[in-house]
Amino acid sequence: MQRTPSPSLAPLLDNDDQASDLGNATQSWDQLRKQARTLEGEIESKLAILTKIGQSTGLDNTGQETETEDLLKKLQVIITAMGDFIDRPSATPTNPSMIHLLSRHKDILYDYTKEFRRVKSNIKMARDKANLLNQVQDEIRTFNSRNNNGDNADYYLTERNRIESSHRMTDMVLEQAYATRQDISHQGRMMHGVNQRVGNIVNRIPGINNLITRINTRRKRDTLIMAGVISTCSILIILYWLRT
Repeated sequence: MQRTPSPSLAPLLDNDDQASDLGNATQSWDQLRKQARTLEGEIESKLAILTKIGQSTGLDNTGQETETEDLLKKLQVIITAMGDFIDRPSATPTNPSMIHLLSRHKDILYDYTKEFRRVKSNIKMARDKANLLNQVQDEIRTFNSRNNNGDNADYYLTERNRIESSHRMTDMVLEQAYATRQDISHQGRMMHGVNQRVGNIVNRIPGINNLITRINTRRKRDTLIMAGVISTCSILIILYWLRT
């Protein structure tokens, strides 16, 4: 059963000069490819513009979005027509390169559609953020305009209370620091007095320095004796191990 040509191909198939079937078929395919490449270039330019606008301001760009969406629909129509052209029975055999080109155009359409949805989502998010920010600023301005005098008085009173509280805390910290300094000075004077008393006691008792010196000398002697004994025992034990 012979397939009816797509309506989108009707203008392409009408040729007043009626050349041969091969020439007419080649011209129709070339026209479809040319239209597809043109639409792809326009779509790429529109996507670049939308990307820049979405990253910068996120303002109302419904005109650009509508134009891009229309171009994507037109490209879909052209690709469908190219598929119909390949599937239609003809005296001209189907070229494998035509199938490859059709697949390539489909991939490009898919990528452009995916990119358009992503850019459109980013623009919507930026627009919602800008609208929310404007709404908050409007509410702040309205609130300030309604309660300007009262708010200013409350603000200054609050700031004054905060400053006074900070001053009180600073005074408390300084008082604690002074008290700590006085305690340290008092303890230093007490230690100095104790040292003087000990020195006076040592000087008053005759022979106490000699007694302390003898005690230290005896400790040193005992330490040397113990070290000699331990060393001798260690040497004897090592010699015993070596002989056995």
